Amino acid sequence: MAGFPGMKRISWAPGDTSTRAAFRLGGALLAGVLLSQCAPSYTLVTDRPEEAVRQETFGYRKWVREGAQPKTVVVGVHGFCGASIDYENLGLRLLKDQPDIGLYAYEVRGQGKDPLKERRGDIDDPELWFRDLDRFSDMVRAKHPKARIVWFGESMGALIVSHAYQEAVAGGGKSPCDALVLSSPVVKFRDDFPQWKKDLVHGVSKVAPTARLSLETIAGGQPVQMTHDTVHSEQADTNAWHIDKHTLRLLVTLSDLIDGMPDCARSFEVPTLVLHGGKDFFSSETDVKGFYGNIPKEAGRSRRYYPDSYHLLMYDDLKDKVIGDVGEWLEDLPKQAK
Repeated sequence: MAGFPGMKRISWAPGDTSTRAAFRLGGALLAGVLLSQCAPSYTLVTDRPEEAVRQETFGYRKWVREGAQPKTVVVGVHGFCGASIDYENLGLRLLKDQPDIGLYAYEVRGQGKDPLKERRGDIDDPELWFRDLDRFSDMVRAKHPKARIVWFGESMGALIVSHAYQEAVAGGGKSPCDALVLSSPVVKFRDDFPQWKKDLVHGVSKVAPTARLSLETIAGGQPVQMTHDTVHSEQADTNAWHIDKHTLRLLVTLSDLIDGMPDCARSFEVPTLVLHGGKDFFSSETDVKGFYGNIPKEAGRSRRYYPDSYHLLMYDDLKDKVIGDVGEWLEDLPKQAK
């Protein structure tokens, strides 16, 4: 595991416990956001963690065949409660069957593998997420200057990728990548989340932005199916990178990013693949279709729908089909590009 330069260290004070009742009231609205990504359990290998903390670097994994210079390189951004290892199934398949396609995936700031433990479960500015993605992509380009760069975001990672892209091209800016893949994007709040609850959470966050909530408090004990065989609570118990509590400002940030997804889709200027499962707890087929419809046709858009799959597509029963579809789409990229 290696690292790339991070940003300034973030510090904050503990939240005021007097606001807990208000948080519970607004918690149901954000349950989908909090639970939108939790990966299967793996034993992680860390290379010199004390150095990573000192230099504020974020670890990453890569799946690139030794001695190869891939024609396409995927930059993977994992989701909420996830880690770079979430891309292992895809990475191993590419190594085996498509060595001309490489994959790099890094640990997202504020998540469970952030080298600064006090920063886990928090983000004070989403711009840091976007800048991390940009800097990591620069590092990958330096290693593979002739390769096409594909941004791949899963769940919360799809929010980061989409907004980072929109910001880069705003005002006529150059596209930051050659293609996009969005897996299980959270594109809209569920219809059963009342607006008044959302407004309440935003209001309380202005008073106590660094107060923290646990997943259990927000989920209210409701089981959330992530794959055919697993629910969120079971995965959280076994993940080494599980975070017990998250700051209110991180939750509000995710809420705002979800609201902005339709505008992001309209900004896409490169081939885009959208992957979605019919049993996804967080986004309905109708909502994803609406999001997909906002992507300009001339950009070269594609959608793969798996009616019997849940949220974690690359780990569900149809993972081989999903990963095969991604590999086929990546292989066909030269024909899709402008």
